[in-house]
Amino acid sequence: MATPRENHELAQCFACGPANPRGLMLRFITEAGTAVAETRCCASWVSWRGIIHGGILAAMMDEAMGYAVATHGWTGLTARLTVDLHLPVAPGQHLTVRAWVERWRRRLARTAAELVTPNGTVVARARAHVLLVQELPSVELHG
Repeated sequence: MATPRENHELAQCFACGPANPRGLMLRFITEAGTAVAETRCCASWVSWRGIIHGGILAAMMDEAMGYAVATHGWTGLTARLTVDLHLPVAPGQHLTVRAWVERWRRRLARTAAELVTPNGTVVARARAHVLLVQELPSVELHG
């Protein structure tokens, strides 16, 4: 069985890869079933004028939930992701992303995450059903 570290494209990962100049470069601190990272939102992440793209916020939370699952030695593939964006986020805003595993069921983990400002305001929340795998599926290009 491959470990999460062996399965993850760590250097080039969009969310956490230190060698990806276009990525988010999140640095996670993990404990059993949890993951936390801090970031400052870049101007290149905007969608509507002055608002960080919701997909970027979702990617931060998705990655954090994957890290939380990996603390238990599993590679997790997001099967379902729901995101609630509560407040707009501006470039330059500092955020903390926190994720945790809520429960395990056979080969499925239920996870949750949130993005909070330094004063504790929650700007977004997410939940995911994460499929626990031993090996990554092969991927083919279509079309």
